Amino acid sequence: MSATELSSNYWSELSHSVIDTTVGDYQFVEDLGHGSYGGLFLGQHTKTKDYVAIKVLSKSGLTDEQRQLQQVEIDVQTELDHPSLLALHTVMQDTDYIYMVMDLCDQGDLFDYVINTTSRSSAQVKSFFTQILQGIEQMHAQGIYHRDIKLENILLKTNSADDDLLDCKVADFGLATRDRLSMEFGCGSATYLAPEHFGDEDSVGTEEVMPYDAAASDVWSLGILLLALMFGRNPWQEANTADRAFAEYKRHPGMIHRHLFPELSKHVVAFLQQSVLTVDPAQRVSVSEMLKQFQALPALYADEEDEVDSLGPLTPVDIPIMPEEQKKDEPRYDSAFFSMTGHTGMSWSDMVEEDEYLAQDYNKDDTITPQLSADAPHHDDDDDTMFVHNNEKESWWL
Repeated sequence: MSATELSSNYWSELSHSVIDTTVGDYQFVEDLGHGSYGGLFLGQHTKTKDYVAIKVLSKSGLTDEQRQLQQVEIDVQTELDHPSLLALHTVMQDTDYIYMVMDLCDQGDLFDYVINTTSRSSAQVKSFFTQILQGIEQMHAQGIYHRDIKLENILLKTNSADDDLLDCKVADFGLATRDRLSMEFGCGSATYLAPEHFGDEDSVGTEEVMPYDAAASDVWSLGILLLALMFGRNPWQEANTADRAFAEYKRHPGMIHRHLFPELSKHVVAFLQQSVLTVDPAQRVSVSEMLKQFQALPALYADEEDEVDSLGPLTPVDIPIMPEEQKKDEPRYDSAFFSMTGHTGMSWSDMVEEDEYLAQDYNKDDTITPQLSADAPHHDDDDDTMFVHNNEKESWWL
């Protein structure tokens, strides 16, 4: 049995055996959750009494490639040091497990924050997104590209100086790379992936497959994340022409305002269309320039500019699920330690809530406009479904 196939019962039994035990200077206090490849625990430093999160990864059954990628994740997170990047304090290991001691983010992840709040103010969006951009800017400055930017991978922590403020921490570096140009297409979560990850009619007959720019791909993902943060929904399921909403956007970019997000200010519309969500990756700005342009925006929402009444009639676009025959059977990579589709690699948010996922029946929707896709692990048999987190679940960490 490989590490990606370890049963939930295995981790459940392990959690009972490690509580109140110590590894190094840390005591395991509580099981925060587990998935198919690892567990997450609340830990406490035995001397300082500070609380931390301890991510436990199994070393059992890993292939050489998985071991290498696991080490890359650790090396990348160890190298990064920025207030908006999840800090890795120390790494310990024994014969069977790797223990990653990290900051404890006590307010869950940004996905859950969005679905549990009816709206986000302009000030809140600006605060969150600026922090996220600053974190990714630091990564890019160090020649590291995240490749799995999504709401679930942004953790929230109470600000140490003001309990009413939240700090954003970019997390989950399992897909990060130091290669600016990459041939690992489909690396990330489908909803957030840039168009260059998907083959369409424009590339039919092209003999040579060109690598994609990982930095530009991150910029696109950040644009999708901004819309999800502002409105609690995604513009399309996949940025390929088999998706009707994206196909229409590709033909008429203005539809993102008129048909999908009429609440956007004209400044954000121009920002996204000209600098971020450009189909041609060469036309996207750097994250540093994106940060400058975002901070210069005078308004995020149309009602701040009294724009809504001037738009004329608005016709929402129904966004159907892509027919199965239009989808390609291609490898798809998601977070965890670079698990391919068909395995059970899960994001941290998915890992912590796996028990809740299995215990409940969720409604699956036919369109993506009403709800925000959680980008649960991608499986061939559920391509055409929407996965929505339980609104009544407890905090991601607790």
